[in-house]
Amino acid sequence: MTNEQSDQDSPMDPRWMHASTSIAPEDLPTVAPLPPPLVPGAAVGQIALPRVFGLSSAPLEGAITTRRSATAFNPYVSTPQATLSRLLSLSCGLTTATDKAAKIRFRRASPSAGARYPIDTYVISQRVKGLSPGVYRYVQADHSLLWLREGNFGSALAGWLLDQPSFRDVSASFVLAGNMERLEDRYGARGYRYMLLEAGHIAQNLCLLGATLGLGVQVCGGFVDAAINRLIGCETSTNYALYVIGVGQPA
Repeated sequence: MTNEQSDQDSPMDPRWMHASTSIAPEDLPTVAPLPPPLVPGAAVGQIALPRVFGLSSAPLEGAITTRRSATAFNPYVSTPQATLSRLLSLSCGLTTATDKAAKIRFRRASPSAGARYPIDTYVISQRVKGLSPGVYRYVQADHSLLWLREGNFGSALAGWLLDQPSFRDVSASFVLAGNMERLEDRYGARGYRYMLLEAGHIAQNLCLLGATLGLGVQVCGGFVDAAINRLIGCETSTNYALYVIGVGQPA
């Protein structure tokens, strides 16, 4: 056993923590099989999202007090692409620009330890107007979606999320995936905590935006790790799914 392997088998290492709390496919033999692997660097295409203009006047206190976890969604109502764009922009996208020594930098909609931004957001589209069903990765730099995989994964997703039938009917699911490599060099194993905290910041933004926009939102932290990681193309010891958030028209 190498020193590196020994370190990764230690409870002090975040890889051990993540691996030891993962749910394996053999733990749920009745769910759909894993999707085929994504070819690294391959994509179906890239979709520019509608620009977000104007901010809602809904008070934050109202969004907090009206927020509820949806338990059922209307499978016959699609979500406009402009709404999806707003959810992405105001939960994890770029917001205001700053000018430091003539170098333009952008702030984001959620805080990040050391501005390392270890969370990537993936969208599993099922019923979004103008957007084909499939798996997409959100690109903050130009507010677009990189189309990674075609197909409607609603039924399989419901099984992979430990039998959450409501996810069959959501308009879209957001998968928040963490990349420890962006944190380890600065924070070591403690970076794992910061990564989880950041996923929570983004998820809460989505919950409050959903309340403001009249959408139902359901969050899920239990899933077959190998299936969700395979679906979005995150299959390394330092890059993996952390949180799944479904949005749609509440039933």
